[in-house]
Amino acid sequence: MSNDVTSLNVANFSEFMDSPGRVKVLRFWATWCRPCIALEPVFNEVATEMKDSAGFAEVDIDKAPEIAGTFGIRSVPTVVVMKDGQPVDMVVGLNPKDRYTQVVKAAS
Repeated sequence: MSNDVTSLNVANFSEFMDSPGRVKVLRFWATWCRPCIALEPVFNEVATEMKDSAGFAEVDIDKAPEIAGTFGIRSVPTVVVMKDGQPVDMVVGLNPKDRYTQVVKAAS
C-alpha cells in the first residue's frame, strides 16, 4: 500500500469521507481477487500523481463488508469516485491507468 492511499475500515471510514472539499477515490478489493492485486500498483501510482486533487483510499471487502454494502459493490475490483459525499463515477474491473486518471480529473 502506498502512503498516498488510506486503508479504510468501519472505524475510520467516516473520518476519511467527512474531510472537506476533496474528491474521494475508493478502491474496493479482496485478497483472493487476482485483478484486484493487479490493480493495486496502478491505483497507487494514480494516487501518488493525483494526491493534490483527490483523497485515495482502499476497502478490503472481506474486512469491511458493511462499507462495500453501503456502496452496492457487486464485483471487485471496483473504483468509486465521490464528490461532495456522492458517488459521481464508478470503474468496474481492471482497466488501463489512464481510465482511472480520467475519472478523477473529470470529478475534480
